[in-house]
Amino acid sequence: MPHKQFKISIGILFVTIAIFLLAGTLLFSALEGWSILDALYFVTMTATTVGYGDYVPLTSTGKIFTIIYSMSIVPIVLYAFSVIARYNVELVAKKINRLESKQHKQEIELEETSKRLTKQKRKLKEQEQENIKQEKQIKSQKRKLEKQEKVIEETTEEIGIVEDVVESVIEEASESSAKKKK
Repeated sequence: MPHKQFKISIGILFVTIAIFLLAGTLLFSALEGWSILDALYFVTMTATTVGYGDYVPLTSTGKIFTIIYSMSIVPIVLYAFSVIARYNVELVAKKINRLESKQHKQEIELEETSKRLTKQKRKLKEQEQENIKQEKQIKSQKRKLEKQEKVIEETTEEIGIVEDVVESVIEEASESSAKKKK
């Protein structure tokens, strides 16, 4: 039931109940000789089915009118309560539907996020494996570099020795050549 229709229905029901309460108050006040307040109290207790029993019609006309009045006002009041209850149930159902829809969307988002997270974890693991592979390659290259540096060092030493030998040979040849010239 749309909100506007609910307001109209409740408005009509409350006006109807007010008219019944006013009519009942005036009639019981006249028929039973009660004050307006006592008559209003009686019709309100009758309409809400509370019926304390502290006020009861004493005249036959009052008793007949109470029967007719009760058979008329009680269903109207109960119908008004049922309209309010139905409207509240519909509001709750709409809220539940919205919440279920929102929950469904959140579950889909959660599932998508979980898939993305799984994919990112897989990529991270692949990157970690690639890093490990690269670290191994770096270590291997470092070992090769160290070997090459050692070879270069040894070669440099050998070149140094060869240079010393060559210098020594050149000096001897120079000395020998100088002796021959003399």
